Amino acid sequence: MRTELPAEPASARQARSAVRQALAGWGMGHLSGDAELLASELVANAAEHSDGTPISLALRRHAGLGERPGITCEITDGSPAMPRRTEPGPDGERGRGLAIVNALAQSSGVRASQAGKTSWFALALTDRAHRIGRQIEHEPEAEA
Repeated sequence: MRTELPAEPASARQARSAVRQALAGWGMGHLSGDAELLASELVANAAEHSDGTPISLALRRHAGLGERPGITCEITDGSPAMPRRTEPGPDGERGRGLAIVNALAQSSGVRASQAGKTSWFALALTDRAHRIGRQIEHEPEAEA
């Protein structure tokens, strides 16, 4: 799934919606909460520090041989400025986004390009989430 978002604060909400819809369509809704939060954090950062060009959100699912199913989400913007992790004070309202991404993602990072940068994260199903997802896949449909 790939979508373009305007470089504005409201795009974080649009990113959450796009991620939620894609994961539901793939039968991976159990990853939705963390994926929506992390995508919205990275989109909000991109919008805040953007050069005004649209922000690209790409989400893909994967499962390597012997690995748990998961997703990788990439947020690309036109700013060459690389994100920096800050240490906000206890009353600070900003500056926690990258710490949240690092805490919840299986892996994450940033790569520079000539056109700007791409911030990304990967989430994989935990053993518990994988079991729940399998149970949901194999449950018979409820009759209406």
